[in-house]
Amino acid sequence: MEKQKGGNGMKPLVESLLSSTMERAMSALSNNPPSTTASASASDSTNNNDQQYGSKRKISSRDVIDAAIVRATDQIENVPAQPNLAPDKKTKHEDKRIYLSNPAVTPTALGHSLWSQAIRPYRDTIIDATAGNGKDTLVLAEMLFPSDSNSESLIDGLSSDEKPQLISIDIQQKACENTLQLLQDNLDPDIVERYIQILHSSHAPMPELPKESVGLICYNLGYLPGADKEAFQTQMMTTIYSLADSALLIRPGGLLSVMTYPGNGWKEHCAVNYFMEGMAMFTTRDKGGWMGFIDGMPSDFELERRHIDTYGGDCKVVASKEEFTTRDTVRLALDRVKMDGFDKQTWRVFDHRSLGRPLSPTLFTGMRIN
Repeated sequence: MEKQKGGNGMKPLVESLLSSTMERAMSALSNNPPSTTASASASDSTNNNDQQYGSKRKISSRDVIDAAIVRATDQIENVPAQPNLAPDKKTKHEDKRIYLSNPAVTPTALGHSLWSQAIRPYRDTIIDATAGNGKDTLVLAEMLFPSDSNSESLIDGLSSDEKPQLISIDIQQKACENTLQLLQDNLDPDIVERYIQILHSSHAPMPELPKESVGLICYNLGYLPGADKEAFQTQMMTTIYSLADSALLIRPGGLLSVMTYPGNGWKEHCAVNYFMEGMAMFTTRDKGGWMGFIDGMPSDFELERRHIDTYGGDCKVVASKEEFTTRDTVRLALDRVKMDGFDKQTWRVFDHRSLGRPLSPTLFTGMRIN
C-alpha cells in the first residue's frame, strides 16, 4: 500500500515533465505557421482535448501529432518544383561524344590527335586509304581546311604546285557514296568540289603521286560495318603492298597511321606490326640491321600459335605447307621502301595498344623525321 501511494505521488511530477516536453515540441513545430484553415482544424481538435494542470495548458500527444501533420502537409504542398536530374538522350549523346573524342580513352581519338601534329593546313596532300563511311575523311578535311577568317585568302594565295588535296579511297561503291554524302553535309561545297577526290578503287597500288609529297596517309583496316566481311575485309598482302607505296610517298615530317584489329585477321595484324617496326630498324645499329630483324620473324605457324594464345581461336596453318609467308611479304615490302626511297630515311614508329584489353584496336604510327 505504501509503495502504491508513493507511486501515485510521482504521477504529478511525471505528467508535468511530459507536458513541458510536449509544449516544447509544439513550440518547435509552430515556428513555421501553417495555413489558416489548417490551423483552425488543429485548434478545434486541440480544444477538445485540452486539460488544465495548474496555470499551464496541458499539451496532449494528440496536439503534437496534429500539429506535425499540419506542418508537414503545408510544406509538401509548397515544395518548389525540382529539376529533372535524369540525363536526357541528348545529354547522353554529348557525354558519349566527349568520351570517344578523348585521346587517353580511344585509339581513334589518339590517332586524330597525332594527325593534327603532322598535317599542314592548306598545303598538304593527305590520303585516307580506307574511306569506310567517311568519318576519318571528314576529320582529315577539317584539319586540312580549318574554318577561320583567313581561310579564303589562304586558298586564293596558293600557287599551282601548292594546291592542297585530300584523296579518299575505298573498294566499295557504297562506302564512297557514304563518304561523299557526309562531306557534302558538313563542308563548304567549293572545298569538296575543288580539293577532295573520292576514288572507288583498291588502295593497292596507291595513286601515282610524286615521292615524298604526302603529309599523312591513314588506314583503318578490317571491313565496312554491315558489308560482306568475307568479300571486302582487307587482306595481308594487299595491305602490306599498299603500306610500302605509302612509305615512299610520305614526306619528311609526314605520318603513316594504321589501325588494326587483332581479333580480325591475325596475319594482317602481325604483318603490319613487323612492317612498321622494320622501318624503324632502317637506322638500327644492331648486327644484321633491318634484314636481320626480319630474318628473326617467327614462322606463320608460330605467329598464329602466339596469336591464339592471346586472342583465342583454332590453329589452321600447317608449317610444312607454308608457301608465300608473312615474313616473305614483309621482307619484300621493306626492301622496296629501302631501295626506292631516300637512302638514309629515318622513322620513329610507335605501337599504341590498350593494355588489359587484347581485342581492342591497335594503332601503329610511323613519322618520317628524315
